[in-house]
Amino acid sequence: MNEIIKNAQSPKTRHSKWIFLSNACFQIPSTMVNAVLGGFLLFYYEVIIGLNVWLIVLALTIFTVYNAINDPIIGFLVDRNTRFTRKWGRRFPWIIVGIIPWMLSVYFVFSVPDIDPSTNPWPIFGWLILTLFLFDTFSTLVHVNVGSLRPDLFRTEEERRIFSKYYTPIDILGIILGMLLPALFIDIIPGDKKASYQIMGASIAIAALLFAFLSLPGNREDKIIIDMYFAPDQEKRMNFFKATKEALKLKSFGVFFIFAVCYGITIALVVTNMLYITTFVLQVSAFTYVIILGFNLLGTFISIPFWLRYIRKINDNKKAFVIGGLAQCAALIPVTFFQGVNDLLIMAFILGVASGGLNTFTSTIIWPSIVDDFVVKTKKSQKGVLLGIWALLLRLVQTIDELIFAIVHTLTAFESDPYSASAIFGTRLLQGIIPAAVLLVGILVFWKFFPLTQDMILKNKAEL
Repeated sequence: MNEIIKNAQSPKTRHSKWIFLSNACFQIPSTMVNAVLGGFLLFYYEVIIGLNVWLIVLALTIFTVYNAINDPIIGFLVDRNTRFTRKWGRRFPWIIVGIIPWMLSVYFVFSVPDIDPSTNPWPIFGWLILTLFLFDTFSTLVHVNVGSLRPDLFRTEEERRIFSKYYTPIDILGIILGMLLPALFIDIIPGDKKASYQIMGASIAIAALLFAFLSLPGNREDKIIIDMYFAPDQEKRMNFFKATKEALKLKSFGVFFIFAVCYGITIALVVTNMLYITTFVLQVSAFTYVIILGFNLLGTFISIPFWLRYIRKINDNKKAFVIGGLAQCAALIPVTFFQGVNDLLIMAFILGVASGGLNTFTSTIIWPSIVDDFVVKTKKSQKGVLLGIWALLLRLVQTIDELIFAIVHTLTAFESDPYSASAIFGTRLLQGIIPAAVLLVGILVFWKFFPLTQDMILKNKAEL
């Protein structure tokens, strides 16, 4: 057993630094686009366009139903060899196919036709649904293949921790660009917010596309991975329903799914609601919004080396993960009670430091261990179904997030008067106490039920 663990922990890697960096560069378009949609979509359709918040929730609910069907199916369909696999790989061709339409769809989301929603909201409602359908289809096509490739590309625990050094700072850069670039454009045409948002959508799409092209060298399979696709045990596939069933009954995935929903809701609430905080509570410019989020991300960036040293020191992924989650919960609560810009900046920085743990561990250390667990338990490398269900998770988060906004805004009469005492109180709750409570539920579920101990993680790697 000791020999197995030793082999699984081998620090050797066949990849150059450029491969690590290029692969991690995918996080810039991915995180940037998700940050823009997560941070600005609700505000754009509710405040700028004037669509009723419950119609937005209904559109996102329909969108989630579409995801529930579309995402796992895409994951299943791309999880097979084609006539291009031997030369180009299994994942790389699909990534190429999906990138450009994925970015075009971002522009369409923020390009609503000139229709008055107060007299006829349904065309705008339909536009929101159709553009989100387009966005999700191609986003899922790209993300499923990138996400399925990473566990094969970075197989050892040491490789995944090396990858974290590239992934986390670049992921933060994606968030910064996703928050900074829109703020530069949403007031670019004085007196015409709608046109400004359209220019913002186009700018984000172009910038994201350029970074997506930089990620292509790191997302192309080498001969070792391609040969693995043609191994006899890899070519025998489960059918779609069996593969989905196996994914859903995998305990490590089920527990992590619950945590990830809570974590995603927390991030979405904090990022999206900050625009409401700066607009209606602080009543400051969009530049202040960027500065506050900048302090938060600076704290996260500074904390990365600490969190990586911490997980190496204790050598217990689960314990480090739980500690990081509890730290983030504790840092969120005071944010509800800020008094002005200065103390909010300090709180945002502290929250960033505390958030560094989950930000560093979730996608590069915990998630790959779950993918490994799935492959070991099923004896099949059909990661696409797992990634398809994971893509559904991202859309489910957005729907629940907007539902929470709709409930709080309705209970506090936000649409009647967003500056009233009740509306301001609701907006403050959405920035601190509510996301802290949601995240705490996810962390407690993970702490109590997540089954993968460190020995189990290393044993799975050895079997692979």
